Amino acid sequence: MTIKELYDLLCDKSFQDPATGYLFFPAYMYLYEPEMEYHIRQEIQTMKERLVRPTDFVDVLALNIFDEFCQYLKTQKWGTSNWLEFILSEEAKNHTTVQTTIRQKANDRKFCEYLNYRIQSHLSEISDLKKSYVFVYGFGQIYPYLRASKFMNLFEGYIKEYKIILFYPGDAKKNYNLFKVLNDENLYRAIKLINE
Repeated sequence: MTIKELYDLLCDKSFQDPATGYLFFPAYMYLYEPEMEYHIRQEIQTMKERLVRPTDFVDVLALNIFDEFCQYLKTQKWGTSNWLEFILSEEAKNHTTVQTTIRQKANDRKFCEYLNYRIQSHLSEISDLKKSYVFVYGFGQIYPYLRASKFMNLFEGYIKEYKIILFYPGDAKKNYNLFKVLNDENLYRAIKLINE
């Protein structure tokens, strides 16, 4: 599925309904060649702009998972500062401990609750007449702290009233492979949309 075909699918009125789609679960993985990362990021913004025009009247919230994680860490207090400041100040001194802490924070349900709050706050600001998509990208940036498979396992219970499209730089044979090299678990409930 090319990026144009993905856009056409997102424009399809019957697909826009969160209750419809492949296997009736509103989560999709768009897989693409890792070297296309920056091109795909531009395409995400272009699709978002085109979908929100009055002719399509579809709302899109695009989230870079790495940027969202950094913002989440800023909201978490640690003494007189926050977790992001603490991690940055400790990284050189206690690299292994910091790596473990980041991984724990990224895989914590509180991060999912933060993302869900961000999404629900956004949805509450739009018209009930609009259909919504949430685009999530940046899995290459947040690796190795959070894998797409783990994110979906933690987050799937929050997906309501919108369809989520994860943009994944890699492939899927038996399992997903980030950058076509790093083995990830399979996401049985997310439908693969492969850029071929």
